[in-house]
Amino acid sequence: CVSALSLSEWRSQQERSQAPAAFKNQQGRPDSLQLDKHKGAYDRRTWLSQGIGSLVGASILAGSMLLSEPVLAAEPISLGEAQNVGAQTKRLLRAKPPKILRPRLDRDFAVLLMRSSYNSLDELDCVAMDQFQRDFFIIRQAEYEPYVNLLGPGMVSQGDLTDPYYFDFISFAQYTTISREITQDPPFVFVEKQPVEVPEGEPQQFKDTVIRRDPSISNDKLASEHGKLVGTRILDRLNEVFDNTASAIPKYNRDSDEAAPFQLLAAMQQLAKLFALNGYALDGSASMENSGKQLQLSLTLTSPATIWSGQALSKERSAIVNTFLLNTASVLAERYGYSVVGANVKYDGVREISYLTVR
Repeated sequence: CVSALSLSEWRSQQERSQAPAAFKNQQGRPDSLQLDKHKGAYDRRTWLSQGIGSLVGASILAGSMLLSEPVLAAEPISLGEAQNVGAQTKRLLRAKPPKILRPRLDRDFAVLLMRSSYNSLDELDCVAMDQFQRDFFIIRQAEYEPYVNLLGPGMVSQGDLTDPYYFDFISFAQYTTISREITQDPPFVFVEKQPVEVPEGEPQQFKDTVIRRDPSISNDKLASEHGKLVGTRILDRLNEVFDNTASAIPKYNRDSDEAAPFQLLAAMQQLAKLFALNGYALDGSASMENSGKQLQLSLTLTSPATIWSGQALSKERSAIVNTFLLNTASVLAERYGYSVVGANVKYDGVREISYLTVR
């Protein structure tokens, strides 16, 4: 049934058929999550993010760079900082991860969320991505054992992005790292180590490259811009996969202004269902209240994959939180011609409720 296809199932279907060349990787196989390539196979966004699918490549890369020269950007995190009294106090104050029934995530969708977060940070040009990988490595090394101990043996499948307990953790570690990078007064110009193409079998080499950020993106805009970029990437991918299927997000019919609010609600309802379809939550729904010039939308996910990490990041006042549905819904509302004037997320038991005010 076309309407029941997840991202992974869609990719399998494409592999069984002859997918368009635009979706094929270098080996000629369809790649449903192929990264943007602006400078060929060794573009920094492509190379540095290759390991995110399994996170093994990222761990090796980050570990190998622990002894490399510091880049000219925000101060890299140290092992001491990750284990100091402040960091340990935060861990003690965090709520325990809930042991609740959650579906396994569709792997392609889980990778989409991780890559969208990573590539959006890279696009902002506010930190060297080799430094980010190193910081990410240190933070997740420091946070993993305490997290697993709270849940108990056998509860977490390390490295498995389809496991909601592991995804909850790794998303927390990723967003903790991103939040740190964008709040350490990141410079507009810095040096990044980028890979150099070498013959097969030879050690990877790197070159120092000067990176300059768009001067219009000031530091106080980094958090909001990151959220928009993440939402855009997720929405674009969902539209790409599900367009022309029974699961497609409804398109805006501009012929009827009176029907526009109801069209928007239908689109939000389908968006929430697609998150559930891909295993991000047990169920997804949306509702709307019309208060004159403004619309109040609420999108609810039951037992989402990030139920613990979202709350932990919020309570620690992280600069950004992994509110994937809210970010995507905000972009969707803007594409329907609405202006987003308010957006926030609340947690009620096992429910994540995203509130969106538009006009």
